[in-house]
Amino acid sequence: MIKIFLLVIIFFSNLSFPVYARCAVCYTNGLSGASIAVIVIISSALILFIGNFFLKKFLDKLGN
Repeated sequence: MIKIFLLVIIFFSNLSFPVYARCAVCYTNGLSGASIAVIVIISSALILFIGNFFLKKFLDKLGN
């Protein structure tokens, strides 16, 4: 079973897929690069804060 899984991973890692992506500035009509950077920084900080909060609760519960 593991051999088949490894073969599937090797097969799909060697395939090339077309990329249908646009740059962030082109995708968000009208926003500048600086405003996109601010949005990314704030959202990353918020996600990290929430993740840290729940991880701390989980580790405290695991320790008791």
